[in-house]
Parts: sequence; structure tokens; C-alpha cells
Amino acid sequence: MTSFKNAILLCGEELEAVKGYVVVEDGRIKEVGEGRCPIKRATDLKRGIVFPAFTNAHTHLGDAVAQDLGVYEGVEKRVGPKGLKFSVLKAKKRELSSGMRWAARELLDYGTTAFCDFREGGIEGVELLRSSLNNLLDAVILGRPNDDDIHALLKVCHGIGISGIANYSLNEMKDITSAVKKEGKLLGIHVAEVEEDVEAAVKLKPSFMVHLTNPGEDGLQVIQESNIPLVLCPRANAVLGAGMPRIKELMESNLVALGTDNVMINSLNMFREMEFAFKIARGLSRDPTISGRDVLRAATLNGRKILGLDSNAIEEGKEANFIILGRRKYLYDPIVAIMHRYEAGDIRGIVKGEHILRLR
Repeated sequence: MTSFKNAILLCGEELEAVKGYVVVEDGRIKEVGEGRCPIKRATDLKRGIVFPAFTNAHTHLGDAVAQDLGVYEGVEKRVGPKGLKFSVLKAKKRELSSGMRWAARELLDYGTTAFCDFREGGIEGVELLRSSLNNLLDAVILGRPNDDDIHALLKVCHGIGISGIANYSLNEMKDITSAVKKEGKLLGIHVAEVEEDVEAAVKLKPSFMVHLTNPGEDGLQVIQESNIPLVLCPRANAVLGAGMPRIKELMESNLVALGTDNVMINSLNMFREMEFAFKIARGLSRDPTISGRDVLRAATLNGRKILGLDSNAIEEGKEANFIILGRRKYLYDPIVAIMHRYEAGDIRGIVKGEHILRLR
């Protein structure tokens, strides 16, 4: 049994701030309490913050071997079907596994314990990523057809991640959608990253849509009416010069999670992703009332809901799956502080099941 006292705990689905303690036994949260901890040998967190570990809901870890390649090129030249990304991945095929192992370590360094990867390369690509991971990460791997039988591919991954429906014929998309639904797995699609393709994507009824950077007014309304979950990657969209998702409007209507996208174009740092999303949403909408709590949920709890993973809310009975931040003086709002005052270097520890990482 492990216990932590004198902490600011962000508890439950609402991330309610509680000054108290948390007790972990056999990898699960046994007790969450307010005030004084009854266990004498509990670790004193000295008013540090405890909150659910990050879920990075959209990544491409295979591109870790080409960080910032072609940074001054446009989207198609960098990551399009004939872009720099695929030429360098082919040239560095032998290094892909070591690159993904490095990226997996960095996820944990940033406090991320779950992620969803769009993995190219068919069955071989999926198996290469699987072999590069450790058991501390909850990995949701969405494969991409590569002349493989779609049903054979679905047996080794959690579903299919499509780069964009324009890259497939109508019959191909029907076959993919039918196979995914038959197997009861996830279908994720890049939508309106560059071009308006919202209506065609929504008709496929995917499990979630990624980016939504350029939907247009009619497309925005279709998204909002669809109730399909969304994964936004605003830092990646910004650095690609692709535009910016309408974060405020989308968060008001749909379940939204955050992802860092392609390691080639962006870091895996969810602290930075939250801060950027929070501030750009306020700046673009000129609305200072946008909730930091909603953005923190998008970086932590919402991704797990979208991906079908068990909640890691800080509640009794749940798996212990949280980040411990060191104390900062003079804080008025711990949620906002996490977004724009803390960094990965402030992580005092990560608790994942029976594992305690970096406790100091």
C-alpha cells in the first residue's frame, strides 16, 4: 500500500480540487480523502498537485526519426502521400523501431500514460510499433491498409486510422468502414485538415474525427450536429500553416480530446498542447470565460472516453493513473496553473497501477 498526503487532488470527472490524501493498494485507488491523512507513513507532497495522467489522443510515433524535416514546406510537401515524410521513412526503415522506442519514453517523460497512434505500413507497421512499447503505456494502435487483407490487419490492431477520405476510392472506403464495424473496432479519420470534406466523412460515422482545421461554416454546423467525438491538434496545425480549429465552438458541442500529432512536426508535450489550446481559443474567440477545466479534461479524461479506455479519474476503485506535480507558491487556480505555469520538469512522480515513476 502506498499513500500520499498534503496534496491538492483534482478528483472525479469534474476535476474538483480537494485538499487531502490518496491511498493506492494493488495498483488501484483505495481511498481519496479530504484533510488529514490517517496513515502515518504517507508521502508528504507538500501541497503539490495530483491530477489524471495525460492521454495523447493522436500521434504518429513512426515519424520520430525525422523531427522538423522540411519545416518551411507546406502540408502536402511535408506529410502528403508523396511528401518528405514517406520518402524519409522508407530511407530510414531500419531506424523506425529505435525512433518509436525513443518516442514512447518521451511520452512517459511528459506524463502521458495512454495514446492513440495512426500507424502506417499495414500489419508490419503495427507489429513494429507494438514491439517498441513498454507495458506502462496504454496504446491504442490504428493501422492503415497496405495491400494487406483488411480483416487480417484488424486482428492485430484496435481499428483503422485514415489519413483522409480523398486518398481512397468510394468502394475502398465502403470496404474499410464495413470491416471496421463488423469487427467492432475504431475508425479514426483526418477531416478538413486542409480541404473541406466534412459531409463525406460524417456519412461514414467514424468513431472520431481528427483536426477539423478548415471545415467552413456549413461544415462546422455538420460537425456540431453530428455529435461525433473530435481530436484537435492545434500546435501541429499552426506549425504547418494549415489554420486553426474553432476550439471554442467545437468544445461547446462535441466531446473533444487533444493530441500532439506527428512527431516529425511537433513535440509530444501535452503541457504545451494544453497551454496553446487554452490561450488560442480565448484569443480567437475574444472570450476570457473559456474554461481551463474543459481543456484539462480534453488532455486527460476525454481521450480515454473516445478511445474506449477505462477512466483514470481520481476516484476510489479506479486504477491509479496520475501525475504528481511539485508545489508552487501563490497559486489561485491549480487547473490553470497546470496549463501555463507547470512543465514536464515539474513532474515529481507518475503513478501507473503498481508502478511509481520518478518519485522525488
